[in-house]
Amino acid sequence: MSVLIDIDRVLAIMRSKRMSKDSLAKAVGVDRKTIYNYLQIGVIKKDELLEPFAKALGVEKEEFTKEEKSQVSKYINRVGEDAVGLDLLDETESTKNQAGNEFWDLSNGMVLMSMPLVPEYAYASYPRGWKDHEYIIDLPKYNIVLPKSEKGRFRAFEVRGESMDDGSRDAICHKDVAIGRFVEPDLWRHKLYTNGGTDYVVVTHDGLIIKRIVKHNVHEGIITCASINPDKDEYPDFDVRLSEVYELYFIRKIDRDWNRR
Repeated sequence: MSVLIDIDRVLAIMRSKRMSKDSLAKAVGVDRKTIYNYLQIGVIKKDELLEPFAKALGVEKEEFTKEEKSQVSKYINRVGEDAVGLDLLDETESTKNQAGNEFWDLSNGMVLMSMPLVPEYAYASYPRGWKDHEYIIDLPKYNIVLPKSEKGRFRAFEVRGESMDDGSRDAICHKDVAIGRFVEPDLWRHKLYTNGGTDYVVVTHDGLIIKRIVKHNVHEGIITCASINPDKDEYPDFDVRLSEVYELYFIRKIDRDWNRR
């Protein structure tokens, strides 16, 4: 039987003990790839490994396991009227696209995609760590269910603040999760798709912001970022030079905070 684990808690314990994933795998008695998979999808697929896992971490298993019911919002995504859970994952290995996102085939013909999640508390550190492979693999993982595998690099970002909340059903609210597809820098030289206003995650040396790009001056290399919150005194439009941008993600999907459903 599979067991859900709290990835953030496990990683915190590992950091406190200065334990690498390789040393955890050795202590549990499994290979490195197995541990990486467990920490990516948040599931220990064999419950007989739960006790060795807890012993290796030096804690009781209750400290890092979670009840499936309480975690439903994190590990399933609703497609139409159907809810697909992680217990539908088969035991075959995942596949990766060229950008490194992982996919698992589900028994209902759909696929589960796993990607790094940048939580609210990592907004300040992410601009310093976005190029660091070890930093990225230590981020928690976020999973969504799709009709088929997608090309490109995807990343999930926990939303902070109310600047993109206009009270409509399309608002991007505090604690929602924005799922973005990476826009290659070569494409920044051409006019970004705005269509009157398209939402992006913009990463600069100053931090991480989620805004609507309403204008792109291709000649000057400047984008105009806007909040959709109608309070323009609090949330004015501003320009950003693309030369100061580290990463740009076109927002493909918003997962609403489960507490607001």
